Amino acid sequence: MVSGQTIVHPIGFAVLIVLIIFTLKVKRQYIGIPLLFLMMAIPSAQRVVIASLDFSFVKILVLVAVARIYSNKKEFNLRVEKPDIILRHWALWSIFSYGVLIGGFSGVVTRAGFMIDAVGAYYVGRACIQTTEDMRKVTMFIGLMAIPMVWFFLVERGAGRNIFSIFGGVPDITLIRKGRLRCQGPFSHPIMAGVFWAAFLPWLGALWMGTETKKYKIAVFIGCVVIIIGNTASSTPVMAVLFSLLGFVMFRVRDKLSFIKKSMIGLLVGLHLVMEKPVWHLISRVDLSGGSTGWHRYHLINEAINHIDGWWLFGTLSTVHWGAGLGDVTNQYILEGVRGGLLGMILFIVFFLRVFTLLGRAIKVTSSKAELWLYWASGVMLFAHMMNFLAVSYFGQVVSALFLMVGGVVSVAGNKVRAS
Repeated sequence: MVSGQTIVHPIGFAVLIVLIIFTLKVKRQYIGIPLLFLMMAIPSAQRVVIASLDFSFVKILVLVAVARIYSNKKEFNLRVEKPDIILRHWALWSIFSYGVLIGGFSGVVTRAGFMIDAVGAYYVGRACIQTTEDMRKVTMFIGLMAIPMVWFFLVERGAGRNIFSIFGGVPDITLIRKGRLRCQGPFSHPIMAGVFWAAFLPWLGALWMGTETKKYKIAVFIGCVVIIIGNTASSTPVMAVLFSLLGFVMFRVRDKLSFIKKSMIGLLVGLHLVMEKPVWHLISRVDLSGGSTGWHRYHLINEAINHIDGWWLFGTLSTVHWGAGLGDVTNQYILEGVRGGLLGMILFIVFFLRVFTLLGRAIKVTSSKAELWLYWASGVMLFAHMMNFLAVSYFGQVVSALFLMVGGVVSVAGNKVRAS
């Protein structure tokens, strides 16, 4: 990731201007579409630096969208939900704790910039995705975008060069691990590319299961997304797909979900007691792409626990002393602890658990098959993300994509519960 210097390509700048105009002019339910397009088409390295403040194109478009939302609150009619409150506490604590950790105002500015990408995108999602019909429109747009994007990924695989490198921030020569090309398109890393596209598979699956027509279109969309994920040659997005499939299978036993969750917790506790190594050592055995670093991820969790006395309050400036290679924090939960201490980590987890709770209430009051599948798929999407967090920390445009989707889920579920 390039930062601290202005990087603007004429094409990227022209795209940004057009998307800003669209964001200001389109109807409420479409204001998130320009932001999603920007995430998928332009590398996050495109940015403008003003007085040492770093404004990526994604951040600029988020700020434009948020300005429109709060300039006309009646148009968007956002009601406060419990996840909103937790999110605000997480954001405020993270900014404060990081400022204390860094020991200066620069820490506050840095973390506040991250929160614009995350919390700002969350409220864009809250504003533009308020009904299941809005959710369908966004999903269909993502599916349509997968068609041209799969072409770019296939070209990158065939040529071994990334077309998007002209914008900066992504390598010209495609990364290779163990003889496999790891395509990434406009994303900051092959894993981030795979995670981004894998996250939308549950919503596409919900459209397949919940509608009676145009399934051939959805099949094409799903096929393109799967091809993109395969070309990233990364275990984490493949695991996200498998967790999504597991989530859809669980739909048949959704009435017994509470029992299943308790049983899984009991199983993990039992394994922890009988295994020679801790239960999280199971992560080290995951390798579906031939290039996984599962042992590193296990080792990171283990050493984070061993060194908790050094980061639990406000976090820590470095994790290099935890062990060889552990300066790279490939675990979102641990990264939240590193940046904001134990409280920051807990608030981050509780936020997602609150979203699950809200979704559960929406599922109980819906009588529509199509709506039920979208609510269920939203839970599956959250589940896949939370499992991803054990193996990777998000960065680049994927951060905004995640929170935009979650914001939409909170609005849709909250409006359904309130209307029941």
